[in-house]
Amino acid sequence: MRKNHFFLGDKIAEARDYKPRRQGFAGKELPKRDRQGHADLIKSCYETAVKNSISILEERERRGMPSANGIYVDLEMQHNFVQDQYAEREGATIMKVSPQREDGNVDVTVFVKKEKKDWLSKKAEAYKRQDTTKGHPKFATTVVPIENVVTADIYSLYTSADEFNAIPDNLVSQYEVWINIDSSYNSEKVKLTLCSIGFGVNDHPLDFESVAIWLVSGTKSQLQELPYALDFIEGVRPYRHPSILVGDKENNRLWSSLLASAAPLAIDDNSVRVGLLDSGVNNSHELLSAALPDDRMSTAINVQDSIDHSFHGTDMAGLILYGDLTDVVYQRREIEPVTHVLSSVKIFENGHKTDKDLYGAVIEDSINQATDFGASIHCMAVTDDDSYDGTATSSSASLDMSIYNHGACDRLVVVSAGNINSLEVDSIDYLESCKANAVQSPAQAWNALTIGAYTEKTIFNDTTYTAIAAPGGVSPYSKSSWMWRNKCNKPEIVMEGGNVVSDQYGATWSHHEVSLVTTSADLSEPLETFQATSAATALAARLAARIKTTNPQLSMLSVRGLMVHTAHWTDEMKRIQNLDDRMSLCGYGVPDEELALFSNERCATYIFENCLEPFVEASGSNKYNQLHYYDLPWPSEYLAQMGEEKVRMRITLSYYIEPSPSLAGRYNKYRYPSATLHFDVKSATETPEEFLLRNNSIEGQKTTNNNYSRQTCWTIKQQRRARGTVQSDWIECTAAELADVDKIVVLPSSGWWKERKLLGCPVCRSKNALD
Repeated sequence: MRKNHFFLGDKIAEARDYKPRRQGFAGKELPKRDRQGHADLIKSCYETAVKNSISILEERERRGMPSANGIYVDLEMQHNFVQDQYAEREGATIMKVSPQREDGNVDVTVFVKKEKKDWLSKKAEAYKRQDTTKGHPKFATTVVPIENVVTADIYSLYTSADEFNAIPDNLVSQYEVWINIDSSYNSEKVKLTLCSIGFGVNDHPLDFESVAIWLVSGTKSQLQELPYALDFIEGVRPYRHPSILVGDKENNRLWSSLLASAAPLAIDDNSVRVGLLDSGVNNSHELLSAALPDDRMSTAINVQDSIDHSFHGTDMAGLILYGDLTDVVYQRREIEPVTHVLSSVKIFENGHKTDKDLYGAVIEDSINQATDFGASIHCMAVTDDDSYDGTATSSSASLDMSIYNHGACDRLVVVSAGNINSLEVDSIDYLESCKANAVQSPAQAWNALTIGAYTEKTIFNDTTYTAIAAPGGVSPYSKSSWMWRNKCNKPEIVMEGGNVVSDQYGATWSHHEVSLVTTSADLSEPLETFQATSAATALAARLAARIKTTNPQLSMLSVRGLMVHTAHWTDEMKRIQNLDDRMSLCGYGVPDEELALFSNERCATYIFENCLEPFVEASGSNKYNQLHYYDLPWPSEYLAQMGEEKVRMRITLSYYIEPSPSLAGRYNKYRYPSATLHFDVKSATETPEEFLLRNNSIEGQKTTNNNYSRQTCWTIKQQRRARGTVQSDWIECTAAELADVDKIVVLPSSGWWKERKLLGCPVCRSKNALD
């Protein structure tokens, strides 16, 4: 029997003063050094690098060329000891941290102002001769991890040296120039400098709180001038033009008029609205017109109209409203009443290139337009051509910023993970294809809910072909985060995306019998097949709208949380034994729509929504402020009476971060997010006091509980689930044991908000939802 979820809002959480038990390098031991010898080596290398750079700057000044007010140097150092930042008042700012090398070291590119050019020399000298009040060498954490210091150039700031070498000498291409915004930042000066070098410059940079991203067009030789002409460059990247994910289509004329006459509508002006950010929609389609009037259609790009000429957005619209029409066409289910409606903002059109503005600006504009149309749920299946390593791009950072929405956290955006071409699937071991093809930008956005594809579609009439994926398996179309070295859990969930077929020779392609059916932009053929992660993303948007319609009091954070909270792995997914592999391919699995909408006698869902202030102002930098402590309204006596009966408890935490897309923190997870959160749960063997002591040093001296193990029983476990902003885990135990598992804490971890006072900004609060 269906029951409403138990929505408790902020009634249960108790805010308690908080200080974590471990900070800094978390007990890592600095490498052993010959103190005097190492100090002399680092000082000598640094001063040589400074001398080389200063001579180049002086020559540029003599020739009347734009000249930077500082130098860039590369610090080769052990990756475990990269600092969050250096003190800006001392003149050095971390610009970029390059990927970890085979020897375990990284290159940290630092910008040093001219007037502070003796920055590292002074630290090395102090390390050599002075001790702290505790008897340790001064500045050891800065000097000791450094292995070498060299002059930095464009190779240090570009995406990679190999990519830069591959640029043809005279080719004019587009690039992103990322510039750190400090107190001296002047956009007009930056533009003038770029123009004087000879770049074509876009008039409207993409501005974030700590970085500005300029789109320029120029040559390889012009790029080489940048480190000697501009201050505070965090990085230079090639500009990747986004492309749309369009699967192969075979038109299907089946029953459009019949479906239109049979589709029950239960919509009004207060219906939940889904913003479709795609190629536009042909809203004169008989199945779509009632849910998408002309006055809720617009465009965020410079094209003639908001109609779908690319044969993609209209397909998405049909799935968002009705789901897979295959189920109806083949009489697998009745059409459920349509209770939500659409708005449409065109962000892509075949033949049109978004050349004048960074794509991130289009994303922000389209979400704002859809929001103005009343949409709080947004669906996007447009990604870059190329895959990345999971770190922030301008488009993913823009998406994170739009979702965060100045702290309102009132938007949900579902984004497709990206598609593998059906002709390029490995027919022998297709999961290897999925592993080798990384999720595409902007789907790595922390705040977005990234959607992969799985499939139950394996049966068709032609016996000369074979469906590649087994029922319940990951769809062969779906890209993964397997190549990202466990940086984050993307996709978070999977939805139906169709299958791929192969013949006896190993050739692969899409097939209409293992695809979904939806609305077509071609009104002469009003239904067609559709597939891949675009289809899966549309179905995810539909689920989100149904959750919000059924539970109107829930925030978007809670809606997002429920989609993950009710997800499960199919038996076929469980055959992927390695849990890291499984999560990189299919996340938490397939949502259970019924459980996402309702509780029942056997499954009760409690939902809490709160704001946590992670940091409070202190001298130098902010300090940790509070945690939230939940004493759950648990039926302990009833659970105890159930005795040895097996039960399961699942917890899901959903929150958003405010992005600070600094390339300096590209490989430091604490530099991009404003603050991260995580949860912990009291074990059955702990007292409430021991539980708090284990998590919070303010509570007193930590006790030793030999019966407690952080990794015991939990399925995902702390380290793995903490890789994203929606974290879910579950424990299976006896009812009697669960009776004592009744306390939860939500805890903050470091982020750039912790240094926010240095930027002259107020401390912020983190909204979150707990299921």
